[in-house]
Amino acid sequence: MSFPAACCDTPPVKATYLPRGAKTELAGVKCYTSGTKDAKRGLIVNYDVFGLHANVVQLCDILGEMGFFVVLPDLLRGRELVEADLGKRDVFNSFLHNAGSWGSNKESYCKLRDYLKDNGVSAVGVIGFCWGGKMVVTALSELEGFAGGAIVHPALIQPGDMAKINAPLLVLPSKDEPDFTEEFNSLKEKPFFSKCQMVRFDDMFHGFCGARGDWSNPEQARRANDAIKLLVKFFNDVISQQGK
Repeated sequence: MSFPAACCDTPPVKATYLPRGAKTELAGVKCYTSGTKDAKRGLIVNYDVFGLHANVVQLCDILGEMGFFVVLPDLLRGRELVEADLGKRDVFNSFLHNAGSWGSNKESYCKLRDYLKDNGVSAVGVIGFCWGGKMVVTALSELEGFAGGAIVHPALIQPGDMAKINAPLLVLPSKDEPDFTEEFNSLKEKPFFSKCQMVRFDDMFHGFCGARGDWSNPEQARRANDAIKLLVKFFNDVISQQGK
């Protein structure tokens, strides 16, 4: 398994943003949090390979304003990839087997899910960007207790991955991702398929909603906002009843 070329070769955007949330530690995991702590609906956000980028922090703040308590764990803990790593397939593949492996991140998912539920959150969703999309699909397949998940310009999704999930899924690919139609259609036999959705952003590129998006560009900002609206609607639909 390897990263797609668009992921390996495209640098993150230099962006600035003044966060409205807070850095903290939950269940032993360093996190950025946004939204009201007494919210009944929680979201765990898995950033992309570039870590705590300003864009994903801003996105978390937007979701926090929509009534969710949003947790952005610093899963990579200083082991995120940097611009100097671009084009180095061996570095990306090493990342997959070490800091970016499911084995390295499963415990954090479990700890944060349990923390949220132990502290009054009645429904938890998960969102993943790029590499984080693979983590989210794996979490929905192997772990219980998540009401639904969303993957945005996901990387590393393999044939058969989506068929294993046990909760509703929102899929938001860009033009640089494969055609996931067959994978998505494998969900039709699931009892929750009516809540699943796939919307392609074929006018956008891998990373437009994460670290590679130039949100000073009006069109990129507009399309990122379109993706955020879909995220909000999806999670309102799948966890609204559980999270009241």
